Amino acid sequence: MSKNIVRFPKRSGDRKRLEAKEGKLSCEVSERWIKFPSASDKFDDIEYLSLDVMTRGSNDKDRKICEIIIDKQQLLKMLAELPVNDRTKT
Repeated sequence: MSKNIVRFPKRSGDRKRLEAKEGKLSCEVSERWIKFPSASDKFDDIEYLSLDVMTRGSNDKDRKICEIIIDKQQLLKMLAELPVNDRTKT
């Protein structure tokens, strides 16, 4: 019986964690998100990620705005080197 119980996220952190498991990274200020693939594609020495930029359409269904194909290692490097503007102290 407990297998049929659906637990709803209590906090935004829980919601974000659940969405991340589904390959979804939501925008913090709009109804848009990045949909990640289930796997990357490796060719020669580059590992590609095909990312879909999504939104909710007027009929309340998911709608793809565009697709971007990026180098996964380059993205990881850029994120690791990105400085932080700490706004918690203002």
